Amino acid sequence: MSKLAFGFGIAVIALLVISLYRAKSGAKGAAAEIAAVEAAIEDAHREKTLLEAEFAHLSRREWIEEYARTRLGMEPARAEQFARETDLDSVIGPPSLPADDRVARGGEAPR
Repeated sequence: MSKLAFGFGIAVIALLVISLYRAKSGAKGAAAEIAAVEAAIEDAHREKTLLEAEFAHLSRREWIEEYARTRLGMEPARAEQFARETDLDSVIGPPSLPADDRVARGGEAPR
């Protein structure tokens, strides 16, 4: 009986050693995965900081005005370019009907 108990004890110890080894290797794999995720999070934080700084620079009024002037050929509006709402008909012409309404009233369809 003692041989049977001794054999059972050795089997239990062997099972515990194997289980401990598997748990340890699983923990190492999980630790490596956690380190990779933490590195990716740190990279994302750095990229976010960089993008926020770039956004702050590109949303400055001075930069937008310079870009509009140099790259788009725009310039600030002149006083004669402004019109009152009541003067719009004389400046740009009377309002026209949408294409669907013109066809329904016997006009030509746009081409």
